Parts: sequence; C-alpha cells; structure tokens
Amino acid sequence: MTRKRKPRRRMVYSTTAGFNDGSVIACGPERKPSAKRMKEDGIFIDDDGVFKESHYSASCWKTWDVEQRVKAVTILANRLNTRRAIRELVLPEIAGIAATLDRIERRLDAIERSVDGGKASQRAAE
Repeated sequence: MTRKRKPRRRMVYSTTAGFNDGSVIACGPERKPSAKRMKEDGIFIDDDGVFKESHYSASCWKTWDVEQRVKAVTILANRLNTRRAIRELVLPEIAGIAATLDRIERRLDAIERSVDGGKASQRAAE
C-alpha cells in the first residue's frame, strides 16, 4: 500500500494590476525576489504574497480593447458584490458577537467581585 504524500503548500508570490482604490483586476504569479533584490529595491511582500503592484487611473479605461474591459467589469462587479455581502451579512453578526462578549465580561466581573470581595479585579488590573 502506498502512502499518499501530503501536498506542499508554498506561498505563491505575485504581481497585480488594478486601480488606485485597491481593486485588483489582474494578477500573475512570479518568482519570489531574492533577499538581495528585496533589500536593494526596498521590496515588501504583503500577507497575500503580493510584492509588486501596478495602478491605473480611470482614464486608462478608454485605451483598453473590448475584451479587457469586459474582464475588468466582471472582476470589479464581483468585488463590489463581495464587499456589499460582507457589509450586510458578516459585520452585523460580528457586532452582535462583540455585544454578547461585553455582556459576558461584565457578568464575569460582577461574579468575581461578589466571590472575592473585589480582590480578583484588583489582581487582573495589576
């Protein structure tokens, strides 16, 4: 019986092209820059593995051909829909969880004060 190898999960480094507001319309993989090049050129690799970004202004839109425009419009629409979904669905849930944690923390503080006569909250402050 052969043992299945665990897949190696390496960071994929990339360069991106997008607009000045941070929306990315294209991304391509590239080799990780060497330590020497990173130091000389002042390259920073973010958490997503992006180390080189090209930004375009909205006026560049007019010079693109139809195929590029169609792809960019689709990507930008997906980005907008994702942001709206997060804003409408996820953020209210996070706010509810934060409010619940605040209530639990206040109740726990009250319990600690009643049990220890206030000594536990003094220890936590130290």
